[in-house]
Amino acid sequence: MPARSVVILGATGSVGVSTLDLLSRLDVDIDIVALTAGRNVACLAEQALRWRPRLAVIEDEGGLE
Repeated sequence: MPARSVVILGATGSVGVSTLDLLSRLDVDIDIVALTAGRNVACLAEQALRWRPRLAVIEDEGGLE
């Protein structure tokens, strides 16, 4: 079966973190296409390194400094 494509909006919030945790436990092939976050750059960077999405978007660029 081909990988399931998934986009996680709000990946660094409690629901997004829980969703990624759940996906890591499933016995299915998952392709994380995109991760988005409000301002938690550090958490988004960790998630991007682990899941290797095609796109990672941060809403508040103030955290990039």
